[in-house]
Amino acid sequence: MNHSRARRRNPAAIVRATCPTCGDVELTIEDVQVQFCVTTAESTYSFMCPACSFIVNKDANDAVVQSLTSAGCRLVQWSMPAELDEPKTGPRISHDDLLEFHLALESGEWEHELDQLAANG
Repeated sequence: MNHSRARRRNPAAIVRATCPTCGDVELTIEDVQVQFCVTTAESTYSFMCPACSFIVNKDANDAVVQSLTSAGCRLVQWSMPAELDEPKTGPRISHDDLLEFHLALESGEWEHELDQLAANG
């Protein structure tokens, strides 16, 4: 029998995963995405539960990544932002700082204050 014909007749690969709300669910390879962080070499996979529409994220070891990507799941590579390595200086943001920020946003004056800060360099 011609293997290309046999492949066309085979149903799409099924991925079995667990939703924390609904339990075990079946997905197609198009429903699952694998994420690989280049910075930390850690991997996860995610899917939207077909029963409750909850987005589920799970850690993935090398074997899971290999299995999912070889079945055809999309692989997204990403890096941690460089800002995480920058030194942190100055005092921590307080609740009062957040309240002042919120009030400034509501007042509509924040654009004017930002322009003044930029002008004063």
